[in-house]
Amino acid sequence: MPSENRLYIVGIGPGERGQMTRRAVEAISEAESVVGYRPYLELVSDLLGGKRVVSTGMGQEVERAKEAVGLLEEGSVALISSGDPNVYGMAGLGLEVASGRVDLRRVEVVPGITSFLAAACRVGITFTDSVAAISCSDLLTPWDRIEERARIASEMKMPMAIYNPRSRRRTWQLDRILEIATSGGDRDPEVLVAKNVARDGETLFWTRATEILEGEDIREEVDMFTLLILEGEGMVRGEGTAGEGERRRGAAGPEARSPPVGGHPAGVQIVGVGPGDPRHLTLEAEGLLRTSDLLLGAERHLSAVRLLAGGETISHEGAGGFDDRIAARVRAAEEAARLGKSASILFGGDPSTFSSAWRVRNSSKVRASPGVGAFLAAAARVGAPLVNDFALLSGRGKLDGEKAKRLLEGGYAVVLYNQDSRNLSSHAEEICKTDPDRPFALLQDATRPQERIFIGRGEDLARPAFEGRRSTLILAGPKADIREGRIIARRGYERKYDY
Repeated sequence: MPSENRLYIVGIGPGERGQMTRRAVEAISEAESVVGYRPYLELVSDLLGGKRVVSTGMGQEVERAKEAVGLLEEGSVALISSGDPNVYGMAGLGLEVASGRVDLRRVEVVPGITSFLAAACRVGITFTDSVAAISCSDLLTPWDRIEERARIASEMKMPMAIYNPRSRRRTWQLDRILEIATSGGDRDPEVLVAKNVARDGETLFWTRATEILEGEDIREEVDMFTLLILEGEGMVRGEGTAGEGERRRGAAGPEARSPPVGGHPAGVQIVGVGPGDPRHLTLEAEGLLRTSDLLLGAERHLSAVRLLAGGETISHEGAGGFDDRIAARVRAAEEAARLGKSASILFGGDPSTFSSAWRVRNSSKVRASPGVGAFLAAAARVGAPLVNDFALLSGRGKLDGEKAKRLLEGGYAVVLYNQDSRNLSSHAEEICKTDPDRPFALLQDATRPQERIFIGRGEDLARPAFEGRRSTLILAGPKADIREGRIIARRGYERKYDY
């Protein structure tokens, strides 16, 4: 096959066009063929003119991956995933099928907004310490492993994002997860029910775990298009969001939807600007940057997007300590809003994930525009390390290596955030002593011009030459391997398919 043909494994976001990235649009545009699950292709149908389109139904993931790799004989191909390809998406399978047939340097994983980030931004959630993502589907993962992971996260009092909670045939698994979360009656966490996030028919409301367990009417609303976020330690809810028992539907007015691409009314907006490369901005974020009268944020974020800025930019870098700078930005944004202007406060990555956005939300009622999280950008740069259940741990304070170790032993992939690379490599050395074959990746400034990447295993871990903060350590989950310099985690399709 011609060496210039490329395979793009593309995350198109949860559904709303504004939450798709510029790079995702470019990748689809550059492809001669597009392969995907039929409903996801419909979400990008206006981008498919003049292309060969191959659509398949539910449960045909292997066929899609094989078809995409086969079509490289005829030109570049985009293999579509909703959300992000590393979050229960096509990244692992696409790379696995391509391995041995295609030089993996010709495969690009394009990160996207995953639904738990979109939902968190919708209602004002910020995860400050940790969060675990778990799929209730036991089609590819044995149920006892899923249950054990839920138990570990619950015992650690971590917030949990629950994917694939219930289907027509799987009706009891969610109940079991909620029973674990309530710890035999000792806890009753609040639960965000987010259905059709960023799509037609969007419904968001807060309830409690026991109310779902006891209420058949609520359980009947939960399906495969629903995501649940269970409250845990370090999860902050900002002001002006849907309260317990309240419902916000897509047709209910502007508070339930993100602002349109290309502009927004006077007021304050939080904008996730992604990991650094402007191509990973969402279309919505681009529109906000171009049309805001005032942009506020750290200088490194402003400098990365300054060519897109339509209004004045202020960093407040000389306004004292970190808390002082945040407070100064909030005051400036609120003053602009009072004068009838629009102001956007920029945060790196995604506002809901280990950012200081909660400080803004606690001061002002604002909307938030999600961004590609640093963990998603890092995962895409190194391959497919997160396609199974995973946990994120913040670099805020002192990282707990034992916590990371227990999560790994439970079958999670683990991402350690925003620490000095020397601290992270020390954690990796200690954690990997019990699993010397564990693939890991250490990244600094992912997607930025100064990006540095180190991929290896526990048994041959060497201290990387680079030092400094803004580093992310990814410890891959079980059944992960390193092929051609990429980490590829197996999702479990071998349980279902012979390939």
